[in-house]
Amino acid sequence: MMTIKPTTLLTFLAALVLLVATPAEAAKEPKTGISFAEKYKGSSLDSLGVRSLGPVKVYALGKYDSTFLLKMHMGVTAEKIASSTAKAVRPRCSDKDAVQKFEDCLVGGLPNGCSKGTSLAFSTGGGKLGIAVNDKNIGSINSKPLANAFAAIYTDKNAVLELKAVGEEGEDASPANGGLVTPSRCAAVGAALGWGIGKL
Repeated sequence: MMTIKPTTLLTFLAALVLLVATPAEAAKEPKTGISFAEKYKGSSLDSLGVRSLGPVKVYALGKYDSTFLLKMHMGVTAEKIASSTAKAVRPRCSDKDAVQKFEDCLVGGLPNGCSKGTSLAFSTGGGKLGIAVNDKNIGSINSKPLANAFAAIYTDKNAVLELKAVGEEGEDASPANGGLVTPSRCAAVGAALGWGIGKL
């Protein structure tokens, strides 16, 4: 009967768990080269896009379920990013007072402007629009029409950019399955299994 040393089995299992649990690499929006983590506040990255004005790339966007994460590719003033976003939201939203509150909140949360590399997170779940700058919450507007309208500027038929599923058209991205299955990871797990079997 084959005998397995406890220390060998524990080492093998620990190596296997480490390989499977290691977070997947970040996804990269190809036109800007900006990276997005596979997870953001517990939600999975499912699509990427880039906001351009002619040849100028303004920001890259990652969609995490009901959260939209913008990462600036160029610097603009607080007033510019707030007014342009509010302009896109306004025709989609019946709650005009909420749109004004949103614009004021965004300007107030960017006292030094919106420089290149700044991240802006907009969460649209729960009937409200939450806003964070560089992962710091700056405000929340309780308005379901506003939250839905903000999501619509990136998802309806007249969206301001095209969102593509992670991994489409050459995007340097990990799969949107929690990062547990990738070719390199499968190869590593296979090697670990081979090593463990050889020790039995």
